[in-house]
Amino acid sequence: MKKNLLIALLISAFLPNICNAAQKPAKLPDQMQLAKIMSVMGKVADWQIANPSKHNTKDWTHGALFAGMTAWAQTAGSEKYYNALLEFGKKNEWKTIERKRALKFYYADDHAVAQMYIDMYKKYKDPKMIKPITEAFDWILENQPTTPLTHDNWDHKVRYNWCDALFMAPPVWAKLARVTGDKKYLDYMNKEWWATTDYLFDNEEGLYFRDDRFFEKREANGKKIFWSRGNGWVMGGLVRVLEEMPDDYPDRKRYEDIYKKMAAKVIKIQPASGMWHSSLLDPVTFGTKEASGTGFYCYALAWGINHGYLDAETYLPAVIKSWTGLLECVQDDGKLGNVQPIGADPRKVTADQTEIYGVGAFLLAGTEVYKIAKLNGAKTKNITVENPARTFRESETISIDFKDIENTLEGINKNNITIFDCKINNFLITQVIKEGKSTKLLFQTDFAPGEKKYFRAMKKPANFKHYELRDSATARFVPERMDDFAWENDKTAYRMYGPALEDETITCGIDAFVKSVSYPVMAHWLTTKGYNYHKDQGQGGDFYKVGKTLGCGGAAPYIDGKVCLPSKNYSDWKIIANGPIRTIFELTYKPWQAGSITVSETKRISLDLGSYLNRIECTYSSDNAKTIPVAAGLVFGNARPASSATGNNFIAHCQKALGKNGNICIGIFLCPPGTASHTIKAEGHLLLTKEQKTSEPFVYYAGSRWHNKGEKFTTWRKYLRRYKKNIENPVTVKF
Repeated sequence: MKKNLLIALLISAFLPNICNAAQKPAKLPDQMQLAKIMSVMGKVADWQIANPSKHNTKDWTHGALFAGMTAWAQTAGSEKYYNALLEFGKKNEWKTIERKRALKFYYADDHAVAQMYIDMYKKYKDPKMIKPITEAFDWILENQPTTPLTHDNWDHKVRYNWCDALFMAPPVWAKLARVTGDKKYLDYMNKEWWATTDYLFDNEEGLYFRDDRFFEKREANGKKIFWSRGNGWVMGGLVRVLEEMPDDYPDRKRYEDIYKKMAAKVIKIQPASGMWHSSLLDPVTFGTKEASGTGFYCYALAWGINHGYLDAETYLPAVIKSWTGLLECVQDDGKLGNVQPIGADPRKVTADQTEIYGVGAFLLAGTEVYKIAKLNGAKTKNITVENPARTFRESETISIDFKDIENTLEGINKNNITIFDCKINNFLITQVIKEGKSTKLLFQTDFAPGEKKYFRAMKKPANFKHYELRDSATARFVPERMDDFAWENDKTAYRMYGPALEDETITCGIDAFVKSVSYPVMAHWLTTKGYNYHKDQGQGGDFYKVGKTLGCGGAAPYIDGKVCLPSKNYSDWKIIANGPIRTIFELTYKPWQAGSITVSETKRISLDLGSYLNRIECTYSSDNAKTIPVAAGLVFGNARPASSATGNNFIAHCQKALGKNGNICIGIFLCPPGTASHTIKAEGHLLLTKEQKTSEPFVYYAGSRWHNKGEKFTTWRKYLRRYKKNIENPVTVKF
């Protein structure tokens, strides 16, 4: 089933007014070369891990560190940093602080750590990682505070009456709204954000007061008092909320407007050194540079360039200066200095002072600076992909009409195109395929429930390092093994019998092979003389018997209670696409008699990398029938033990594999939603039957999964149902 992808135009990243015009590369300093950015970020992260803070690991200081460390883990692609974050989460039992008195779950500082919890849930899919924060926020929603925002009473901190809180809590509410799909979390955040903004934001200066105690206070130079770190927290919170907020959320533009207003202000008052001082409007009294506020400004400004809100010509110089200044604060061993400690006199920030929230801000800044350096001067096309379902999607194949890229990026072609993933700051494997009159660009990514991701289509850079491809979805005609037609990916493998085997077996049934390795093996198994693929030799094998049946997801006319298999095996084959992401091929069956109907068939099968299921289209032709009763089915024979489950256009089955080789789980479901079908048991099969027009393809998904230690049937059934739900709720793609 072709996915109906929503296509719309978004603003391109660097120069919004001339989206895809050629850009001259910016002259970046030596400190912004890719290898040096990665090196210094790794050094700072490693120092912090080796020198843990004594602060409560549930408090706001760790919340900022965790946000930066998560971004760095994604860029570094190293389990080392994910493991460190997992250990913190386990130590905290994925909880926030529950306080006494009125604050209880309300205190925004305590929410900050849950930004990391939700990101870990996206990666590891463990519901316990977000259960405590969900329960806490649900309690808040049932007990919404109405206290004033004045700072004259500690209990008033049940609301966001200090500007730093806008980094601590709102991104958590926005992230939770996205992964749960429940708008109530976003609506509460939105209400409280604007209550705080209406109270603390100074429209004249474009900055936030720390709290209402500073409304009338003035610096020695007579200027209003706006703390650098507090406004840095706000800008960091703004971009993290925008990253999660739906594009059509009613108040989104208000966030964008206030973000742009603050960005314009902070570059206007940026010192020549690139480092903002503790008090933004009094650089004389507060003359020392301060890294934590600067880190958040560098992060927020670079994010704005990368997401198309700020033009590079105006804002990139500020990012370069601030990043250069931050690097001067990194000591030889990786310690980040010049960080204003908690509650310390902001006039006396020294080169040796550090704090984990400064490290978090530095790592956030570095991941966005790295992106700027990686894409410097490139002509790009922004792509936003969103998962509308409340399910995880692994190895989701994104399919885009290549013309939508080709028409807007000069000089792009199927040989030089690549996709940049803005989450992991790296390039993805792509495939360009021809389907009929259209050409499609394919790439793959994983999604958490409701997740939104950002990508760039662009020419491969001159120094592009080609991927070492080992895993692939691939198909092959195998004349060496009696005209078998075999196909596989990194998860599973299949074959169909060909003309040379007709004296022994005639069927359009699918034979399911099983694999315990990700690389291609079928050619080796089927062409190596004397190789016994009915025995597991460390890679898997053939432990499923198809015989003269539909096997694992074959289809045929079903007339008068009988499965009418073809009178011959396939006569012709054609490979349409052959990996690495998707293989597509067609098998043709010559006319045969099915009851009183003469039919012929073209079977188109596609298999994507990372999937256990084939997408199958069976198109039947007949001179004497406009509709044909058809069945797609699974053979189970007398294999024991076995488990089965059926549902709406859905069958799952699990049985003992041949020999002592664990279990084979097989499954099938029809598309699209609303297909009228019946589930029956006949001739050793579980069948899904329907009346099919000969002018339209019969579309369904079928496949198998193996575990040599015994696959849990419930796991397989959940996989099939989730896969079906994802097919019925395709991702949306916007340009």
